[in-house]
Formats: sequence, C-alpha cells, structure tokens
Amino acid sequence: MTQLLILIEALCKEADPQTFKKVQVIKLSPGSVVAKSMAEYIYPNNESQIQFVNTLLDGRLTNILNDTKNLMKISNAFNAVVQLNEITFQPPQIKNITDIKPFVNCSQFTNYTAEIVNGKWQCVGPCKTNTDYCHQHGECYNDISKGPICRCFESSLEQFYGPQCDVSRWGPGFYGALFGSLAVVLLLLIIIIIAVIVKKKRMVVWKRSNSYNRRLSAFEEDFFDFSDTGNHNLGLAGTYIPEGFRPQLRSDHN
Repeated sequence: MTQLLILIEALCKEADPQTFKKVQVIKLSPGSVVAKSMAEYIYPNNESQIQFVNTLLDGRLTNILNDTKNLMKISNAFNAVVQLNEITFQPPQIKNITDIKPFVNCSQFTNYTAEIVNGKWQCVGPCKTNTDYCHQHGECYNDISKGPICRCFESSLEQFYGPQCDVSRWGPGFYGALFGSLAVVLLLLIIIIIAVIVKKKRMVVWKRSNSYNRRLSAFEEDFFDFSDTGNHNLGLAGTYIPEGFRPQLRSDHN
C-alpha cells in the first residue's frame, strides 16, 4: 500500500506541483488490487492559478493517470496489470479570487487590511491604503507592531512634525532670509530718502542762485547804463555851442 501511495502521489503532483497537497488511499479491496484514492489540491492565492485548478487540472490529471507508461510503472511495481477505472472531480468551491477573502487573516499586523493587489490577496498597511496619511509632508512606514509611522520632512526653511506631520514651524533659514530681506529693503529706503533730501537741497540752492543772478543783472543794467538819454554834454572834450548863437566869421579884404 505504501508503494502504491508513493507512485500515485508522484503522478498527481506532476499535474500541478504548486497546488498539490497530498494523496490518500481511502479504500483497498482484497483479492485483486482495487484501490480507491483521493488526491487533494489547494487553492492558491492567485487568480490565474485558481482558474487553472477549476478548469484545466482535471484534464491534465486524467491524461497523466491514463498514460500507458505511468500505468506500466504501477503494474511492474505490483507484478500485475493495472488500469484506471474512473476519475471524479468535486465541483469547485472557490470560483475566483474574491472567494478566498474569508481565509485571509491580517490580524497579526497592526492596522493592516486585506486587499487584492495584482491578482493576489495581500495584507496592506495604512500607508498604502491612505496615501495622504502623512499629509504629503513626510514618508510613511508600516510597522507591523506599531502601525503607520511618519518620518516628517525638514529643511532650513520649514520643518514639519507631529504623529502625521500635520504641524509645521519655520526653520532658521526662513528667519535668516526674512531679516536679510528686511535689511535690504531698509537700506534701499534710507538711500531713497537721502537721495530725495539731497535733490531738494540742490533745487533750493539753484533757485536762490538763479534769483540772485537775475537781481544782479538788473542792478548792473540800471547802475552802469551810460547811454545818452538827452542832448546833454557830459563833459566830453569839444566845444559847447549854446542854441541860437552862432559865431560870425569876419573876412577882411585888402
């Protein structure tokens, strides 16, 4: 019986090594060798393999057990003619991957849930089911004992903290940039004020100088004007001839 079990087990495993579980001889009749055995296969956590077990496994197993070479191996082992009488298959208990959900257990992982990923059931942590767990301000890591853990981002300008990186504070770089900008603005403001004051002073000086020049020009024109304003002789060299008197020229003739 043990030898028969080994031979049948090897043939059943050949049909699908990934899902094969075991072979059990449930009845062995005395006299001629009549054995009733049962091969057990499991449903894998894979949609394509589930469909293979449900639709293709029976045909492959039938071909292997009916193969003449395989029957000869069993016959030679028992020195008797061995033939396959009948193969029956139970109806599929699992039709697709969703029917396996009751058998998926994620309770050993903190806050993990069962999800179908790429055609397989997986225990998925909160970091994958809730991509915004760290509010986009940190990296989320699933700890099977503690649950999700956030590693918050930090920079010289801004730093995030808190269990879910939902709180922030300004970094030293921000204050350095702020005070530096304020210093530049203040310096520019001082330069502008000084420039305006200097410009106003120059305008006042120019106006005073221009007014003084205009007054000086008018004074010079009035005080140093030597133009003739009448028929007066101002002492220039020459002969003064009163009006209405004319000299008479006497001519003596010899």
